[in-house]
Amino acid sequence: MVISRDLVRALEKENRLLKQENSVCKAQGRLFELLIEMAGSAAEQKMLKISMLKTLEVTARLSGARMGSLFLLNQEGVVTDSLLTREKVSPTMRSKLVGSVLDNGLAGWVRSHHRVGIIDDTQKDSRWLSLPEEPYKVRSAMAVPIIKHESLFGILTLMHPLPGHFNKESIEIVQIAATYMALAIESAQQYIKLDELHRLRQKAMERDLKLARAVQESFLPAQVPKIEGFCFAAMNRPALEVGGDFYHFFKLPGGKLGVAIGDVSGKGVAASLFMARFSSDLQYYAFLYTDPCKLFSKLNRQLCARAKQGMFVTLVYILLDVKTGQISFSNAGHISPVFVDEQGVQVLGSHQAKGPPLGIVPEAEYGQDQFLIKKNGMILIYTDGVIEAKNQDQQLYGFDRLEKIVQGCTADSATLVQKVLSSVDRFSRDRGQTDDLTMVCFKREASGPRFP
Repeated sequence: MVISRDLVRALEKENRLLKQENSVCKAQGRLFELLIEMAGSAAEQKMLKISMLKTLEVTARLSGARMGSLFLLNQEGVVTDSLLTREKVSPTMRSKLVGSVLDNGLAGWVRSHHRVGIIDDTQKDSRWLSLPEEPYKVRSAMAVPIIKHESLFGILTLMHPLPGHFNKESIEIVQIAATYMALAIESAQQYIKLDELHRLRQKAMERDLKLARAVQESFLPAQVPKIEGFCFAAMNRPALEVGGDFYHFFKLPGGKLGVAIGDVSGKGVAASLFMARFSSDLQYYAFLYTDPCKLFSKLNRQLCARAKQGMFVTLVYILLDVKTGQISFSNAGHISPVFVDEQGVQVLGSHQAKGPPLGIVPEAEYGQDQFLIKKNGMILIYTDGVIEAKNQDQQLYGFDRLEKIVQGCTADSATLVQKVLSSVDRFSRDRGQTDDLTMVCFKREASGPRFP
């Protein structure tokens, strides 16, 4: 079998191109690995510069060039970034150099014609622009357009100090390399855009969260009630910028005070908005329904009628008669309040009177308990962020720890709230707060109470 010379040449060319592509693919693969390593840790512009520099290094090595430059262009043909042979130049000088080359130099010719430009001898070709105070000698040059998505993505210029250096093989391998390496450069650009978009979204989200927090705080009492014969304390600290915990005080007719603490399912903005709407309803209906159990039935039906995405509310509502210290209260799936005096700690509320969270069962029934707060007695109501706080070993803070703090602090409500908070923070300091944390505490003092 006789093989023609043309076939041999074709096979040799194909083999040469395959070797070239293999070399370029390896270099491109290493560049992608480098970019992945830098993602999230290196500055975005550093990533882009390194990808551009690597492109120059690869193409220079494959073509035997001694120096080079690389311009990246946008869809309007404006240079967005550049890598010059002169490494250290001022921004003003860089702008002048780029402008001169694109106006009158070989790179400008390539930008206009979208074809490879070859200069065998710079002294005999008008397309070569000799710049003042050049720190290098150039006698031959090659500029290659990098086309992406049918648009001019960049211009790669390679230079050599001897004339006639670049041949047909040089052109082939540089074109292959430029196309492959452009993928890495484009990836770096996309990463920068995505990262910038992420930062903008993050800032917008932070603004929204701050606004949501301000809205949420506007629904919380500006201060605790000041009623002679009682001292009140309250605190609310979301796990995120905003949360679903809330508390309220309602001054009602007949010398009564409504005290509420609740927890909306979930966290974040959705829970915060749900809480704000529910707080308004609670304040409105507290004046219409004097019995806590009837108030709960009304709120529950209303929540079930409009509840979305399974959101619900746990709630304790206490109706306090400030003249007698008598309280009536209902509990909708919330942690039971605790009472403490010189005799010890007591959990308030019967199992029979406790109902499910509001917004789950439309026809749920709620009971009502009665209790007399004796003088020097104190009631603490709290959300599950207290007893469900965890340490680094995933242990729960639990009721036993809370009980010890409550038992050892009967002086005043503000002190008790602060001691519980400090205890929980110490317990979970290595893990941080993972749930909203809210407490309301009030004490009946020895002096006779009256409604101001």
